[in-house]
Amino acid sequence: MQTSALASAIFILLLALSACSPTREVADEPLPPEEAEAEVGSRSALLTADDLDDLRPDPSDRFLAIEHTIPEAFRLSERNLHEIDNNAGYRIQLLSTQNIDEADSKSLDYYDWASEYQQMPFDRTPEAYIDFRPPYYRVRIGDFRRRSEANSYLAILREYFPGAWVVMDTIDPDLVP
Repeated sequence: MQTSALASAIFILLLALSACSPTREVADEPLPPEEAEAEVGSRSALLTADDLDDLRPDPSDRFLAIEHTIPEAFRLSERNLHEIDNNAGYRIQLLSTQNIDEADSKSLDYYDWASEYQQMPFDRTPEAYIDFRPPYYRVRIGDFRRRSEANSYLAILREYFPGAWVVMDTIDPDLVP
């Protein structure tokens, strides 16, 4: 019984030592260039161009073409939105920054542009608002009830403010153009 335990211990020790040994002879001198190229070539031959094509997703993959549908109970029209909240509407955001001076400058740039613009589609110039939601100052323009009105004004603004976009916001119903 002792001999079998001793034999098992020696076997495990030899197995552990053989696992720690290098797989090839390590030399102090670098490999000759031909052998080095052959070794690199054998490693790069692991994946071919065809293998890479097989790994790339196919645009017709069924998961890429999933269309998410919103149940009717959760859909809100603009009319329903105004029935729920009279102050709900849209504004055009010109800038989002952590620098108050940059926000003030962009607001003044908007007023300068609006004073020079000759074909204003509204009876008065939509107001510019600087809204602070930590840590960002947001420069937003106008009080629009419908997204279509905001989009039409956005088309005019984009010539001078190319990074502007329409956002949902709380508006002042008395200032709707």
